Amino acid sequence: MEISSLPLQKSYIDFLNSLGFKVLYPPQQECITQGVLDHKNFLVSTPTASGKTLVAMLTSLNYLYNGGKVVYLSPLRALAHEKFIEFKKLETLSKSNSEKIKVLISTGDFQSNSEYLKHADLLVLTNEKFDSLLRHNVDWLNQIKLFIIDEIHLIGDSYRGSTLEMIIANILNWDQNIQILGLSATVNNIEEISTWLNADYVNSNWRPVPLIEGIYNYGQIDFNNGDVSPIKISKSGVPADLAIDALRHNAQSIIFTETRRRAASISKSLEKMTSTFLNTNDLSNLNTLSEDLFSKGNNTEFDRTLSRMIKNGVAFHHAGLTSYQREIIETGFRERHIKIISATPTLAAGVNLPAQRVIISSYLRYDVKKGQMIPLSVMEYKQMCGRAGRPQFDSKGETILIASSDNEKDALFDNYINGHPENLRSSLVEFSSICNHVLGSITSNRGLSKDQLFRLFDKTLYSIQSDNQILSDNVDRSLAYLLEEDLIREGRDKYVPTSFGRQISRLYINPITGVHFRNSIFNAKRNQNYLIGLLYTVVSSTDFGISFSTRKKDFYRIDNFLSEHNDDFLEPIIIDDYSSNNQFLRSFRSLDLLNCWISEWNDDKILKNLDIQPGDLYRAVENAKWLIHAISKIAELFQKNFLLPQIYELNIRLSYGIKKELIELIRLKQIGRIRARALYNAGYKNLNIINDVTVIRLSQVPQIGKSIAQNIKEQLKDLELN
Repeated sequence: MEISSLPLQKSYIDFLNSLGFKVLYPPQQECITQGVLDHKNFLVSTPTASGKTLVAMLTSLNYLYNGGKVVYLSPLRALAHEKFIEFKKLETLSKSNSEKIKVLISTGDFQSNSEYLKHADLLVLTNEKFDSLLRHNVDWLNQIKLFIIDEIHLIGDSYRGSTLEMIIANILNWDQNIQILGLSATVNNIEEISTWLNADYVNSNWRPVPLIEGIYNYGQIDFNNGDVSPIKISKSGVPADLAIDALRHNAQSIIFTETRRRAASISKSLEKMTSTFLNTNDLSNLNTLSEDLFSKGNNTEFDRTLSRMIKNGVAFHHAGLTSYQREIIETGFRERHIKIISATPTLAAGVNLPAQRVIISSYLRYDVKKGQMIPLSVMEYKQMCGRAGRPQFDSKGETILIASSDNEKDALFDNYINGHPENLRSSLVEFSSICNHVLGSITSNRGLSKDQLFRLFDKTLYSIQSDNQILSDNVDRSLAYLLEEDLIREGRDKYVPTSFGRQISRLYINPITGVHFRNSIFNAKRNQNYLIGLLYTVVSSTDFGISFSTRKKDFYRIDNFLSEHNDDFLEPIIIDDYSSNNQFLRSFRSLDLLNCWISEWNDDKILKNLDIQPGDLYRAVENAKWLIHAISKIAELFQKNFLLPQIYELNIRLSYGIKKELIELIRLKQIGRIRARALYNAGYKNLNIINDVTVIRLSQVPQIGKSIAQNIKEQLKDLELN
């Protein structure tokens, strides 16, 4: 089927042709013939790179011409930005009223109603951002005609799946006529999921690049198509040997491995081997990428190591990287200058980054919640397979598992290559999750009766897959908790949020976190320093979401820390056991990290001493700032105003990683933690002192220089005028 035959505006057809879309892939054609453009709910389960984004774009254009609003929901920020770039191209097109289509993105700022978003025709949002908009009761939601839900299989994710499930339940519960388009590469129980969505579906295994799957064992790969490929063995290890074998044929590889440490180790073993395969163009571009990454970093050993690896055409990729590090690595790989990436399984569910060969070095992965290694699910394996084969570049994609015996080889064939992905199951099972969404639903709807609440939860996948009595009991239990903690109250005919409950919901924190924050600040006494106590309140909350296991060498630091700060906590710290269940022990390394950060430890010292990575530091600081802001709003609500100066101080110090004495100096633009410390150490301890010196004197301070000194003096003039 040709694009030109579709019932779209000619200008839209011409636009799609200009992007290279002229003939539909078989699954795309099947979507059209099954009626995806007929305004009915639709579920598309087809492999990666089979054209689901084009189906989403065609369905969007079907509404945009007549002014219908479209929302594209993504589970991950990186994926949202990737899709935003694709859909941003639609802004060259006009609607029926001759106005240009406007595309916007929002992936954070959960505490705002983001009023500007109402002006968009197509919105790319994370699931959490849309959920927060529901809680703010934004008035333009009734203009939405199409919801595109990407990676809908992540409804089964134990971390974020419940939010997506409740979003869909809300949409299904709305009276207005809205189309849902769900997209995934792996939905095994597609009939059950489509029944829940009241949707038609297309389920296809067609790929633009054929996939062959194999097992490495005893020096050779046995593929499921009967091919056998011998592999040259070296001392670098099997994953490296398999990647180098592909590189000999000018093919890129992604190596999936079980831990961050292992990913870095494999990349290190590959450095010298990959460098011999680089041409002049590769070397030039890799040098640029390496310098770019290093210039944006903080001269840590981590920066130096990663920068050196990139120069040699190899890199590692995991959640410990910062956003700019990931972006540079992904760009280098897409442009085919970086030849091999060693990654943790998180990459499989993230951005579109295909390679000709995908190597799975271990069928185990580290589970953060369980704190141990567990086998990959078949769904995770199939997601990794989706990265194999680059359209327009490869005639085939290869996925290779590694076995250590014939028995293991047979088991891997049976479990993974010949296995089927697990059925999607509702993740709306934990009390904290149900409690959160009960409060969110009551807030979003400006109050709900018990019957209305049950009707809403009856629209969840959970209601289909569990006993109704279990669902009813869990909702009742949540209501009881919310009533007891004064987050909701019973009106004449419905439950309504209290001012506390409304604040918690709009701050987008879990009710259990909100209660924890309220109870903690109620313990506060005037004229006492609670900076450490506030930090601990944050890192011990349900929503902080970052934890590091306690190491043996931490116990000495713990003893010293508690002896120094025993009076600085909002509630007594008791360590009655040294098991992993002890709340303080679970939270200590995060507390230690943030305390070191606001004590002006440099990045390298923090990373080395605490055994963390840049992305961990960044996320810990960002999460802490978000939750400290939430504490400030709760303190204001309950008129604990004496805490606000400390909360304000802590927020500033977290933002810049500084001691208290530098707060005044970082008011200046271009002055961060390093330059502020340089000014302070040179005797310029406040703005008044700086104002009294010449530009020349100021420029002699390390890290300052003439241009920044001039800029500082101009800022001070403006401050005087104001």
